[in-house]
Amino acid sequence: MKTFLAKKRNTFLTRLFLGQLPLLVSIYLFLSRQFLNFSLVFQFLLVVINLASILVTVYLTREMRIREFEDDDLVSPRTNQVMFIGLTSFMSIICLYRGITAEEFYQQLIAYIGAILCLLIMLLLIWGMKYYKKSSLPSSSDRIFLLEGSIKLSVK
Repeated sequence: MKTFLAKKRNTFLTRLFLGQLPLLVSIYLFLSRQFLNFSLVFQFLLVVINLASILVTVYLTREMRIREFEDDDLVSPRTNQVMFIGLTSFMSIICLYRGITAEEFYQQLIAYIGAILCLLIMLLLIWGMKYYKKSSLPSSSDRIFLLEGSIKLSVK
């Protein structure tokens, strides 16, 4: 179990440092418009780094699916849904703030549409929590016991 957790931690850290942090830095550079002030060579280098980051993220996501990292019991689906509810509520607050502070009509319209979409997604996630049944998904230890029981029954 410790080797499984170590491999999972290493894969997550590799995915974070090689795949997602460079993309966050690039997004910051694009949004702050500093990207346009760089030389053509540096712009090309940033594009190559972004493409490599995307490829690393895709590769490590596929490897995580192959090793079935998502099927462990470390983070429950209920916790993930609560985190997404918090994220969409935060995004809707940001969109509402942008809609209030924007000077142009089209900026206000885009911000309010984003806020409505975020609120709609948040309400759907909250509605999904109502129908979530924790006992419907057996844990990995329950699956092992069920598998052992079926093997014992078939042997008899």
